[in-house]
Amino acid sequence: MIQTGAHSCDIHKVARQCGVLLRDWRHHSPSSRKARECYCKPTVREIGRRYGEEHLRLVLMLVTGSQRNADELFADVLKAVSRLLIANPELVRRPTLISDFNAIDLGALRRGAKAMKYGMATSDEILVALRMQFGLWPYRGEAA
Repeated sequence: MIQTGAHSCDIHKVARQCGVLLRDWRHHSPSSRKARECYCKPTVREIGRRYGEEHLRLVLMLVTGSQRNADELFADVLKAVSRLLIANPELVRRPTLISDFNAIDLGALRRGAKAMKYGMATSDEILVALRMQFGLWPYRGEAA
């Protein structure tokens, strides 16, 4: 089980291990964005500090596991994937976790969530969609 709290986390080391380039948000340009580029260092740092390097590594690897999803290193996606794994630790032990994630079009989920306009955070809407993808809906229990 992943422990929450303050963890020491070298986000640059973890990102390099995952083939992710951490860029400064001030240099972000949607028209020049490339796969495996991440402009949300504060979110990456928050996930790493809260849950540790191993958890952050898994989140980054799952998001970049397929060529199609490697473009989806957005804060909302990273938060949703992280929260999904924390709330459902049995997923980490699932032998098909990587292939299950690779089969999901995270870009379509993110665009759909942004278009919903239900008044909830995009990361929450992505989390709901991910829960449905993994058969974890309807959700009964503590909030994820």
